[in-house]
Amino acid sequence: MRAAYATGAMLPHMRHTILPTWPHTSTTVHKLESERGFLAQPLTIVGHLAPDLDCLTAIWMLIRFDNAASAELEFVPAGTTWQNQPVDSNPRIIHVDTGGGRFDHHQRKARTLCSAELVRRAVAPYDAALERIVRQVCQIDHALAPASEMGFFNINALITGYNLLFPNRPRHVAFAMLPNLDAWYEQESRQIRLERAFAQRVEFDTRWGLGIAMESDDGGSSKLAYRHGAILYAYRDGHGWMGIAAQARSDVDLTPIYHDLRVIDGDADWYLHPSTRLLLCGSPKAPPRVPSHLSLPDLVHVIQGIQPGNRYTSLQS
Repeated sequence: MRAAYATGAMLPHMRHTILPTWPHTSTTVHKLESERGFLAQPLTIVGHLAPDLDCLTAIWMLIRFDNAASAELEFVPAGTTWQNQPVDSNPRIIHVDTGGGRFDHHQRKARTLCSAELVRRAVAPYDAALERIVRQVCQIDHALAPASEMGFFNINALITGYNLLFPNRPRHVAFAMLPNLDAWYEQESRQIRLERAFAQRVEFDTRWGLGIAMESDDGGSSKLAYRHGAILYAYRDGHGWMGIAAQARSDVDLTPIYHDLRVIDGDADWYLHPSTRLLLCGSPKAPPRVPSHLSLPDLVHVIQGIQPGNRYTSLQS
């Protein structure tokens, strides 16, 4: 069965196609791989039956990062090869996580290696988001992932569910997981951008404790702000949407700030959450009818009880 990833074709049960305009790895990387004659348009990608996260991630990377969208997907019992051919004897048949070849880690004893890592090194060694994903895949594959990161429902549970839904159709499992891996990649890419923006954050004092303000195309990050010790954080994103959020277990009450904003920024569509610890002017769930005209420093001034436009030395430090 042909992957048909680039053409938009779908399996009968699928209603999701993968966008054909995703960025690929750099031209330089592909040129270097091409000059080595490495992974030159494999026609068949072979994984093992009941594919797990490692196997599926390796398949996804070949499709996503190595122009293998038109490859056939085949599955064999774990440890074996396609039609019992010697592994890697045919450059147009790529085995992952099975067969003992270049993309199978089972003959190696390193606990930092998995099949996805072997594929990553070959097709996209300089992609930071991909490196983060594969590091987690390796931890999960070797049962080394911290228990705190394996919640009541996680990506392994999702794959188990797909294998239960399609016990004799591993291709269906693979096609179902491809969009999930794409989504994971987008999330990791966004997290990297947020971390870069967070490095330019502004820290300020509030009546409740440390506040943090950050501006980025992606908005703010409660995870980064709270990990840094902030009680609340304010942000402005690429749409001009703004927000203030406080830790759930704090005693922060943003109601006075909301009332101040209704006076200072009266035309804007500010919304105070019933918890009184979340104050928004625009979000993907509810784009504002009228965005705020305030800058991020203006919003920080309001939080501190200072009229926007007045100088405040902590913002300049």
